Amino acid sequence: MKHLTRLIFAVLLAGLFAALPVKAADLQQIIKNGVVRIGVPIDVPPFGSVDKNNEAVGLDVDMAKKIAEALGVKLELQQITGANRVPYLATDKLDIVIAAMGATPERALQIAFTSPYAALSIGVFGPDSIAVTKPSDLTDQTVAVARGTTQDLELTKAAPNAKIIRFDDDATAAAAFTSGQAQLLATADVVAKDMMDKDPKLQLKPKFILQFSPCYIGIQQASPELLRWLDTYIHLGLLDGSLSALSEKWIGTPLPANFPSI
Repeated sequence: MKHLTRLIFAVLLAGLFAALPVKAADLQQIIKNGVVRIGVPIDVPPFGSVDKNNEAVGLDVDMAKKIAEALGVKLELQQITGANRVPYLATDKLDIVIAAMGATPERALQIAFTSPYAALSIGVFGPDSIAVTKPSDLTDQTVAVARGTTQDLELTKAAPNAKIIRFDDDATAAAAFTSGQAQLLATADVVAKDMMDKDPKLQLKPKFILQFSPCYIGIQQASPELLRWLDTYIHLGLLDGSLSALSEKWIGTPLPANFPSI
């Protein structure tokens, strides 16, 4: 009977330890280990993709490299997807995830989020020759937009009297701008940059932004030192303009002056 009791106790104890959450590697442990494990996407350009040499490139890849350099440790870069980025943190496969990730209350139950480091945005784009900096500046200028999209709804709300020409999809709206049917284009910043990359003669400079979608770095919960360090790193990057320069390099638009933090 005593042997059976001990066996049951051992099984229960093993189950208890198995149920305990994985202990996160906090800042000093990462420095002691001399390596930081960071997950980045390779299927979400311009945040992460693979170049002709099969090397990972993108905004998130650059961010990972800069963080490892600032920590003074070796970077162990891991390729991740949208489906596994949160589980990989929760199961201690990664220390940090930089993957164009939005913060939600549901995700925050499983992982911790830093202040945002980048953002996707939708807005109105066009050549330097058109002096428009806010929705109220739109008077006689024509703006092409895909019907029913977020940019259509936001532009209509912000400039109800603007001359908006609506098309069936983004490709048709973009073609209308390039052919001269419209003077401006309401679209996402990554679309505007991609169009300019493909045709250097095009000018699609940001006139004004309609909506931002911030991107956050994710880390394991119970890593207060690492969270504080990353928030400090992001804060200083916003102050010295390096994060805005990174955004301009990969997305084509700078970060706003009033970029949010948490």
